[in-house]
Amino acid sequence: MDGGRAQIIERGVLTAPDEAWDVAVRQAEVIGRLAAEPRLGLAAADAAAAELGISRRQVYVLLRRWRAGEGVVSDLLPRRSSGGQGRGRFPAEVEAVLREVIGSRYLNRQRRSVAAVYREVVRRCRAGGLPVPARNALARRIEALDPAAAVSAREGADGARRLRSAGGETPEDRGPAAAGADRPHAGRSGGGP
Repeated sequence: MDGGRAQIIERGVLTAPDEAWDVAVRQAEVIGRLAAEPRLGLAAADAAAAELGISRRQVYVLLRRWRAGEGVVSDLLPRRSSGGQGRGRFPAEVEAVLREVIGSRYLNRQRRSVAAVYREVVRRCRAGGLPVPARNALARRIEALDPAAAVSAREGADGARRLRSAGGETPEDRGPAAAGADRPHAGRSGGGP
């Protein structure tokens, strides 16, 4: 297998800042005591929250992490976010599947629905042994597409014409003078002032 060497997995112990490690050690002392009890009552959770300066909910979160882990200080080290707003949370392979399916199934003249495109994403992810993204992840990526480019791909140039302005500028960009607001009722038929 590994030639008799034990595999060592770095769990943040070596890279954790001293302040984070100190907080985790203090939390481990309190949470370790609570974990020894079969049940945690509200009074004990509130006392631990007051001692640690955190909310009752956070006490339960730490206790769950302690029990799910190995019961060591590194179980309570702050975790890094896997992503955030504007950043992908899926593996690169899943992102590639999303991009490819949107390009081949959504952005074409057959005008498939989001549901049909999502079924194809699910099929390809399962076939590749990849995690399946939620449907709203696909919907957000479709909503983020350039509307003119999406309509052009799905309906052709004639369909996209309604989204493009004539002359390269929208009526709002030309100002009120172009709309005739500065002219008196010139060109109106019917004789009156």
